[in-house]
Amino acid sequence: MDPRATVVFDGGCAYCRRQERRIRTLDWFGRLDAQPYDAAVQVWPEVARGTLGDGLRVRFPDGSVTVGIDAVRSIALRLPLTAIPAVLLWLPGIYQLARAAYRWKAARRVRDSDDDGASCVVA
Repeated sequence: MDPRATVVFDGGCAYCRRQERRIRTLDWFGRLDAQPYDAAVQVWPEVARGTLGDGLRVRFPDGSVTVGIDAVRSIALRLPLTAIPAVLLWLPGIYQLARAAYRWKAARRVRDSDDDGASCVVA
């Protein structure tokens, strides 16, 4: 079994693909893997739980999944340059502010593959 957590992103969203590349660049120790959402749900149905608009997902080897700002925190804790700031996301107030900021940003993402400007599948 692969001990790495898997970042599940929307492969049809230019913003999501850019963020996935940034994560890969910062993942100096290879602690994360990445899968587009469509491929990930074929292998791990638990990734599809909840509403797709709930946010980015991280799937762990034990089958647990974090979503939204919790997924961002899960990723940041595994990257050398972001681990210390990620700890701040456990502080009350900062967590709520970060969650609100994440939802605001997620609501404004646009898929580049949709002609109608639909929201990113994994917001």
